[in-house]
Amino acid sequence: MRLIYEKPEDIVAERTALDKACEVWKCVAEKLPMKYELDYLLLREGKGVAWLEIKSRTNTRLAYPTYMISLGKIMAARRLSEGSQLPSFLLIQWSDACGYIRIDSLLDFRTAVGGRTDRGDEQDIEPVAMIPVGEFALLQD
Repeated sequence: MRLIYEKPEDIVAERTALDKACEVWKCVAEKLPMKYELDYLLLREGKGVAWLEIKSRTNTRLAYPTYMISLGKIMAARRLSEGSQLPSFLLIQWSDACGYIRIDSLLDFRTAVGGRTDRGDEQDIEPVAMIPVGEFALLQD
């Protein structure tokens, strides 16, 4: 079984972004079991409206020209969207902004190999999607 690298401060930042998104999008979020591979199902009036993957980063939004995410997450989003007819989104809380992008139909990204090397976990290096940061919409209050 794979280790989960989730720090308390990551959880707080993600929860803050999630609360803000739910307020703006007028929905509630239901945490998903790990087998779904994304983090939440968004609901309105008890009915699913979208899938959501959420991440937090300590860098500013424009620190890098692209946002790197596991290609497996993109593929999982596409499977969930295809099976449910609901869109999938990626929500990022950077240190200075909160942004989102639809990922089930995402076409503007480069596939590469990347990941973290600071934890000594060989599974951290994998195929990734490099999404241009300029493609993210900013979440407005």
